[in-house]
Amino acid sequence: MKNGMKVHSIYRVIYIFIFSIIILASCAKIVAPTGGPKDEDHPLIVEIDPPDYTINFNSEKVNITFNEFIQLKDLNESLVISPPLEENPEIKVKGKTLVIEFLEELKDSTTYNIYFGNSVQDFNEGNPIENYQYVLSTGSYVDSLSISGQVINSFNLLPEEGVFVMLYEELGDSVPIKQIPTYISKTNEEGFFRINNIGHNEYKLFCVRDFNKNYLFDLPNEDIAFTDSLIRFDLINETITDSIYRADIIIVDTLLTETDSLVYRKDTLSKSITITTIETMVNNKLDTIVRDTSYINADTSLILKESLFKLDTIIHESISFYPVIDYTFRLFTEYNELQYLTNNTRETKQKIEITFNKPIKDSLVFSLVDTIIEKQWYIEEINQTRDSIIYWLTDSSFYNQERLIFALNYQREDSNLVYQWNVDTLNMRYVEEKLKRNEEPDTSLKYNVNIQNKGQIDLNKDIKFFFETPLDYYDTSRIDLFEVIDSIEIPKEFEVYKDSIKHRSYSMAVDWSEDTVYRLEVYPGAFTDIYEATNDTSILLFDTQKRDYYGKILVDIIGMDSIPSYQLICQLIIPGKESETVFEEKIIQNNQLVEFDFLPPKEFIFKVILDKNYNGKWDTGEYLKNVQPEEVLYHDEKIKVRSNWDIEVNFNVKKQ
Repeated sequence: MKNGMKVHSIYRVIYIFIFSIIILASCAKIVAPTGGPKDEDHPLIVEIDPPDYTINFNSEKVNITFNEFIQLKDLNESLVISPPLEENPEIKVKGKTLVIEFLEELKDSTTYNIYFGNSVQDFNEGNPIENYQYVLSTGSYVDSLSISGQVINSFNLLPEEGVFVMLYEELGDSVPIKQIPTYISKTNEEGFFRINNIGHNEYKLFCVRDFNKNYLFDLPNEDIAFTDSLIRFDLINETITDSIYRADIIIVDTLLTETDSLVYRKDTLSKSITITTIETMVNNKLDTIVRDTSYINADTSLILKESLFKLDTIIHESISFYPVIDYTFRLFTEYNELQYLTNNTRETKQKIEITFNKPIKDSLVFSLVDTIIEKQWYIEEINQTRDSIIYWLTDSSFYNQERLIFALNYQREDSNLVYQWNVDTLNMRYVEEKLKRNEEPDTSLKYNVNIQNKGQIDLNKDIKFFFETPLDYYDTSRIDLFEVIDSIEIPKEFEVYKDSIKHRSYSMAVDWSEDTVYRLEVYPGAFTDIYEATNDTSILLFDTQKRDYYGKILVDIIGMDSIPSYQLICQLIIPGKESETVFEEKIIQNNQLVEFDFLPPKEFIFKVILDKNYNGKWDTGEYLKNVQPEEVLYHDEKIKVRSNWDIEVNFNVKKQ
């Protein structure tokens, strides 16, 4: 008896406490005055004829009536019909009604999804019905399987908008080139897509930025992405467990408002109820009170929740379903254009420059037409990307001629992608400009330097000379470098060497002192080119940066052993809106600590390229050879460098 009285007293305290909270909370709320509400509601559907998800569809027209006047905005960009039709239906607005009129007979036993995106909007405010779609079936059921995912750029991992994602029932490699897809979707501005109402089957998936809007991969510059395996739908069987609770009728009925109470009948409270019904409503009410008042805290709320609901029993239920699988596809452009010359010039009498649309294969044969030459008469200079070549003519009996005819023999692919030798004939002319009276020709050797007078050089950088013509030799005895300390010039040692990658580039290596003024003097004869031209006198005054101005990034790279046979190109990127600028790059073959020193205080992005062919650069893919573009990975956050500060970053290739 005493125990019963004690329990009754506890519940009485709880009731009084809850009533007090509700009264005080309602008194504490102050509502600010508002003006007339702006219409932010999208149009609502009043009637659809035939209804959405109609089966055995045999109509030529669909009428969708809304509760207000509507408009269509950017329909051509948003509309996607899956499966595609040879001729899109005529879609127009008549007052409050959207009319879809089919212009061709639909296929039998086929589910069609007409996706409008956000193009259906109210007439006055332009509030859209987001991702609106109309579904019909010409068969006896509506297909219900779906896939979703994202299309990203394979080089920078940014989302790609406006890319068609297409499914094919035919599984041959040539299908995207020759056939329109069975199902189709289009990526939004975040690169996301979803294809609904798919039939149960195996499919080939292909993505394309379709420039000519024909649902085919038939232009060499169309961006593409593809999967290495087929899209399959596997049935999942799961057993779920649910807890059934018994709720205290009086407390629940007190806590919920009259509006809340409309969703359940009071007589059901005397029976067992699931946690997803009444408990959710009570929890939300208590959470609102905690948020809006100071009369109850979260701990007290938890105690109340536990007292309101008592575990009654546990049930098990088996369910079967087809999951919606998310995919990520990396979009790329193939290097599959046929090789051809894009430009050929003769800017000076000795310089022949030839440019191709893509890197050349192997070597070239460069010759003068109808001329037999036994000695070497040119110097060949191929750029790092192998798509541009300069021939420096070294025999004056040739380069002094106004017109020269060359033959260029190189390999290029034919229409069957087989390499064949091809010959181009180049008719090139150069006329020297006439000098003005008393004007002397400028025959000095021209070059640029990577520092300016009264400029500054980083402590880890060399002085670099970039010459307009190839050098024959250099003489360091005609170059002086001084440290200037308190107006006293002290000679400084240096070493000059040729750049191993860049043509006509030479470096001057110096062990710099920090925060120091230097004086560089380059006298005539220091550099002489292959045409015996020498430099003029040049004097530069500059200084170096303080050591504590720089910061350092230390990247601990692990997980390389999880991916077979590749090297890692590690890059520090300067963030940009439209392109990436590589600030520094290092290549590694094993797990190690990668150090980037002498960094200015700014933000960087850390990026790696999985270089599987060991050529030191990123390579795109090729569809018909089933070659995906080389993968790139990014550190998940920008790295902010501060002066005189070391930043340690962990980067797991496997987890990325």
